[in-house]
Amino acid sequence: MDKNRFGICEWVMPVSGAEAIRLAGDIGFDGIQLTERGGLEAGHPLREKKLQQEYLKAADETCITLQAMHLWSLCRLAGMIHPVDSPAGKIATECINIAVDICYALNISTLMLTSGFICNIKNETDFCNFGQHLMNACDIAGEREIQVVFESTLPALRIQQMIEKVGNGLMVCFDIFNPIRFHYSKPENEIVQFGRSVIHHFHVKDGPQDMVGCSLLGDGAGGFQKVIEAINTVGFTGWFVSENYYCEFPLNKQGSFVELARKDLKTMRQALRGL
Repeated sequence: MDKNRFGICEWVMPVSGAEAIRLAGDIGFDGIQLTERGGLEAGHPLREKKLQQEYLKAADETCITLQAMHLWSLCRLAGMIHPVDSPAGKIATECINIAVDICYALNISTLMLTSGFICNIKNETDFCNFGQHLMNACDIAGEREIQVVFESTLPALRIQQMIEKVGNGLMVCFDIFNPIRFHYSKPENEIVQFGRSVIHHFHVKDGPQDMVGCSLLGDGAGGFQKVIEAINTVGFTGWFVSENYYCEFPLNKQGSFVELARKDLKTMRQALRGL
């Protein structure tokens, strides 16, 4: 991609589905990163053709790109830290297979898998099991020419080790605040350490010193300007997707969702327009 594009995560919005797609377009975003609408625990509703058509119609009418499908519910299940052939591992594989089918139906080119919550990688066994699931996901998604992207709260070195272990074109989503929130590293250093070639897109957020909730971009402890300089250094162009939780404390005390999201979109466009 030779220019920057700006999106928002569905799960930080006050609405979901086709309504969220339309709202993202009304605010001025270029795209939206979707969840699987509850996934396994909701009976995989996005397999329904009628619902898929609603999404596609909303995207077409608003000129919004469905930037990625994030298996939001899967990182709240422990499947991917268990062996692939275990009962929990088989559930994860089933979810990935269904998600790839949904991505294909919705013309979504990217599938995101995250190690977080109860699926967080805590030890070497978890690391190896998760890596095997990523290998399988890359094989399954590759048949439909869908890119698998890995997001994790692990330090950059461990994420790089995962990329080397999995191979098969695996890329990463880099959250610019996670290194601070979870392991007290500097995101600008990790961006340079990764370089341009393995970063698929950025999750963009900021947060206060006490790490409770989020802050508007540039107003928090995330060193937003230094992050922009690091992005300049590596020469990245592509997707920047807001993951600021506008509807939660303390941001929800500073204005409406639309007002706050528009402010961050303006900040992103101004900061990254020269890249």
